[in-house]
Amino acid sequence: LLAIHAALAMLVALVPAGVAGADDPDVDFWLTILHNNDGESEVLQDGTEGGVAYFASVLSDARNDANKKPKSDNTKRGSIFVSSGDNFLASPSFNASVANGIFYDAVALDTLRYDAIILGNHDFDFGPDLLAEFISEGFSNPGKPPYLSANLDFTGEPALQALAADGVIAPSTVVEVKGERIGIVGATTENLSFISSPRNVIVNAVLPAAQAEIDALEASGVDKIVFVSHLQDIDGDVALAQQLSGVDVMVAGGGDELLANPDDLLLPSDAPGDIFGPYPTIAINADGAEVPVVTTSGGYGYLGNLVVGFDDDGNVVAVDDDASGPRRVVSQSVGADGVKPKGSLIAQVVNPVEAFVAGLAETVIGNSDVDLDGTRVNVRSVETNEGNLIADSQLWQAQQVAAD
Repeated sequence: LLAIHAALAMLVALVPAGVAGADDPDVDFWLTILHNNDGESEVLQDGTEGGVAYFASVLSDARNDANKKPKSDNTKRGSIFVSSGDNFLASPSFNASVANGIFYDAVALDTLRYDAIILGNHDFDFGPDLLAEFISEGFSNPGKPPYLSANLDFTGEPALQALAADGVIAPSTVVEVKGERIGIVGATTENLSFISSPRNVIVNAVLPAAQAEIDALEASGVDKIVFVSHLQDIDGDVALAQQLSGVDVMVAGGGDELLANPDDLLLPSDAPGDIFGPYPTIAINADGAEVPVVTTSGGYGYLGNLVVGFDDDGNVVAVDDDASGPRRVVSQSVGADGVKPKGSLIAQVVNPVEAFVAGLAETVIGNSDVDLDGTRVNVRSVETNEGNLIADSQLWQAQQVAAD
C-alpha cells in the first residue's frame, strides 16, 4: 500500500498546472506568492549569479509586477513573501557574523521584508540559544516577520519559549492583503533532532500539527491557506498534501530542487537537464482539490513567483502560468533581465562579509593530498574521509582546551 501511495505521489508530482488568464471569470483575487528557501548564508554573488543584494532588486521588481492590473481587469491583486527555512549556515560567510558580532544574514532578511520565515534544520545548527539571539537581535522591528513551525514545542528551551510567548515564533500567522486574509502555516522536518542541534526542542509529527493549525485558521474565518515547510524535499510535501484537508498552496524547502518550465530563463550554471519538475508541481489534497506545490533550488539564485487565483469561497481556481515561474538572479551583463544590486545591502552586508572571507582565503591551515568527500547524501549516511577529518579536528581541539 505504501509503495502504491509513493508511486501515485510521484505521478501527481509530474502533472503541470492548468493555464489561466488574468480575465478568468471565477477569480475574485489574484495572489502572488513570492518565495525562496535555503539562503544558507550565500549572501555573496558567485560570478554573475545570485547574491542577496541582486536578489533584493529582483524581489522589488516582482512586488511591483504583482500589483499591476491589466486595463480591462478589476480583480483584486496582492502579494506575500515567505522563506521556507535554512536562513543561515555554518560557513566562511557566517563566520563574518561571529567575528564581527553582527548577524549579517538577519540584516539581509530584515531588509527583504518577509511576511513569514520558516524554521529549517540548519537554523538550529548552533543550538537554540544562538537561534534565539539571531531572531531577537537581528531585526529592527522585533516580531516582524514571525518565525513559524506548527510541529515544534519550545517549552524545554527558555530563550525560544520566550519568543514563542511573545508571538515572535508561532505555528501560523495571518497576513491581510487587499482586504483578504491569508493564513500561513509552518512546519519543520521530523528529522530535526538527528540532523541538527535542537537540544530540548520537542519535534512532533508534522501531519497532525499542520492539520490542527489549518483547522483552527478555517474556524476563525480564514479560507486561503498557504502551507510553508522545510521537510527536506518537495516529494515530502506532495505526499503530505494527499493527507491534508483545507490546504490551498504549498511552498517546500530543504531539497533544493529546481522547478521550471521550458520558457523560463535559468542561471548560466544551470541546464535544462537540471530541472526536477514543472513550476508549479500539482498535488491533490485530501479534499480532492488541486494544490500547487513550489520550491526553489536554494541560495539567492532564484526568486519563486507563483500567481494563483482564488474564487469568492477561498478556493484556488486558476494558476496564471504566463506570470508564474522562477525568476533568476543575475547581473546586467548576463541579459535583459539582469539587475543592479541594492546599495544598502552592498554596504551593510556584502562589503563586510566579502572582506572577511577574503581574509580567510589568505590563511592556509593545511593541505590534503586526497580529495575529500563532503557530498550531502554521503556525509548523512556513511563514513567519509571529510567526516573523519572534522571529527579528528574536533577531538584534537577539545583535548587542547579540556584542562580549562
